[in-house]
Amino acid sequence: MHTQKILIALAAVALSGCGPGKPAPRTPVVPDAPTTASRGTLLGPVQKVSSLHGESLAAKTREFGGWGAFVAGIASPSPCGVDLYYFKYSTVGAANEPTTATGAIMVPGGTAEKCGGARPVMLYAHGNTRRQDANMADMRPDAPLGYESYQQAMMYAAAGYIVVAPNYAGHDTSSLGYHPHHIADQQSKDMIDALSAARSAFAGLAASDNGKLFLTGFSEGGYATMSTHRAMQAAGIAVTASAPQAGNFAEAAMYETLLASTSSLADMSKPDFEAMVRFVVKITGWQKAYGNIYSNPSELYPAAYADKMETMFPSVLRPSELKPKMPGFLLPNDMPGVSALSVQQQLSFGPPENSLFKSSYLARLMADKAAIPCDANAADAPLTCGATHPMRLAWFKNDLRTWVPRQPMLMCGGNRDPVVSFQNTRLTDAYFKAHGVQPGVVTVVDVDSAIGENDFYGPAKRTFQRVEMDYITDTGMTNVTSDYHGSFAFLACSQAARDYFKQF
Repeated sequence: MHTQKILIALAAVALSGCGPGKPAPRTPVVPDAPTTASRGTLLGPVQKVSSLHGESLAAKTREFGGWGAFVAGIASPSPCGVDLYYFKYSTVGAANEPTTATGAIMVPGGTAEKCGGARPVMLYAHGNTRRQDANMADMRPDAPLGYESYQQAMMYAAAGYIVVAPNYAGHDTSSLGYHPHHIADQQSKDMIDALSAARSAFAGLAASDNGKLFLTGFSEGGYATMSTHRAMQAAGIAVTASAPQAGNFAEAAMYETLLASTSSLADMSKPDFEAMVRFVVKITGWQKAYGNIYSNPSELYPAAYADKMETMFPSVLRPSELKPKMPGFLLPNDMPGVSALSVQQQLSFGPPENSLFKSSYLARLMADKAAIPCDANAADAPLTCGATHPMRLAWFKNDLRTWVPRQPMLMCGGNRDPVVSFQNTRLTDAYFKAHGVQPGVVTVVDVDSAIGENDFYGPAKRTFQRVEMDYITDTGMTNVTSDYHGSFAFLACSQAARDYFKQF
């Protein structure tokens, strides 16, 4: 039986921040008051959201329709019920400024042996979303992270793991007015602080930690997972195993190719709306962290938009409400290199006053790249070229090829991923090998590959093949670009990670 087009459409929302079917409620978020509490402090009492056991868990599965049944099937056997809690904790922003954040705790329960007693902990990092009201404790189909929350509940909590899932600073009721997207130092602190606060609440939730700690996440969550494993290893915090999935680990390699040639300039000319949002969110994070991307937003953004870019995201507004507030083009038609493009290609570049970035800023960035070229694809020393432009320095600083894991790690993705290139995984694996990672510590899985004989990850690869084929059958479309990352690869890598962790 086909999983149906709706399965794929709904699975994608976990990483896109867009709602399927009826629009998700968009209630303005009231930020919490700032805090002076030390990092990792539990703020206030933990709130029980729901108790999903037996028929109530089955009802939750039905609430998510065909997709819920599919996830329940690949998560099987899942003998436990799940108690879902919401908590608040103290952490820091990109400049180490004190702030608050929130998250979910999922506690397994039931009569089966693996549902009680001391249990392993799963620290889960969710995927990218522009929604300010993103909340892993809101497990409803019309919630921004509802599908992702349900998936982790079934994959891990219902299988006996205590799941800690932070919402990240800047989301939900966090007092931080921006989200530090891919700021490795901040995201790892945020994850560690959420874990510390949640552990302090375990005793009151009948949750007992057996000392095993697992980390996983996909997309931005994959990046946060690896940065957290790196930080924990440096701090001497024991990690049993991690599974960073489809993350932009080799960040500098991607950014160094942007605007580097006529072809890359043409490729960048018309990104979709969500890509433009990600640029703004990332640049705001860099500016908050390092303070030198610009001295004033008007250096980078045109006058009509400069004063609102830093405060626009995250947001509860729909794309139809946000798009009029954004420029119509990414790149201006007066920037270097545009005149060398074809007349048709030049049409994709906008008037300077209606383009996101100013040509004067981009010209300085391009000049630095031309004067100081960098082989960011190198395996041995990819981050040592000596760039001087502050934006280049920011993406080199947040590239995760600076360490070698000592505890087991699974890197998972799909080789045709159009959103986060699988080259990130290949380059990071090459760096690990060039710097002496011990044999067997790092495993790389391409779920979009042939199933080998006695293939341990065969079930995950079959899931990938099934959802892709069902998508093609149900839609009649062979171009799967829009659903590859957030649907096919996400589901299959989640299954691969779950199977990987069973070994420990």
